Amino acid sequence: MPKLLVCVLLAGLLSLQTTTTKLIAGTGFTTGESLKDYNGKTHSIKPRGKAVVYLFLSPECPLCKNYAPVLQAMQQKYPEIQFYGIVSGKTFTREIVAEYAKDYKITFPILMDPDKHAAASLRATVTPEALLIGENGREYYRGLIDDWVTGLGTKRAKATKLYLSLAIENLLSGSDLTYATQPIGCLISNY
Repeated sequence: MPKLLVCVLLAGLLSLQTTTTKLIAGTGFTTGESLKDYNGKTHSIKPRGKAVVYLFLSPECPLCKNYAPVLQAMQQKYPEIQFYGIVSGKTFTREIVAEYAKDYKITFPILMDPDKHAAASLRATVTPEALLIGENGREYYRGLIDDWVTGLGTKRAKATKLYLSLAIENLLSGSDLTYATQPIGCLISNY
């Protein structure tokens, strides 16, 4: 009986991973889909032959403001990875997003997702939330940028686990390791 239970649980976990991979590679974004950034420039959501970090951001979220320099440094450290910031919902205008990018010196594209298609397709719920998708369309990481934030309104003096950086390093080294953490942050706007 215990062996049967283990087999059923294992099968369930494997089907969950398969479903996640299909959401990203199949019914999620396709290579031809695109969004516009706050300047009106169109960007392919899934560039061919390149891994992507999707960062769900909000210009008014204190965590997104605090993490902006960390994310910018990470984007510069990993030029072989495409970084996209995504602002979902209709709450923020292009001008507000442009001001956020300028104030925090963000140079990677920040895309506008007014109808929340990207958030829905990638199942993002909070800002900041990070996803690492390999060039094969497989999700390698989802969740926190690091462990600096321990809860809403609480944080460590310094991050000790650099989750997103570690996931990128694993991917670049050829590892198939996939994992997730529970993101903590501001809810993505319902408007």
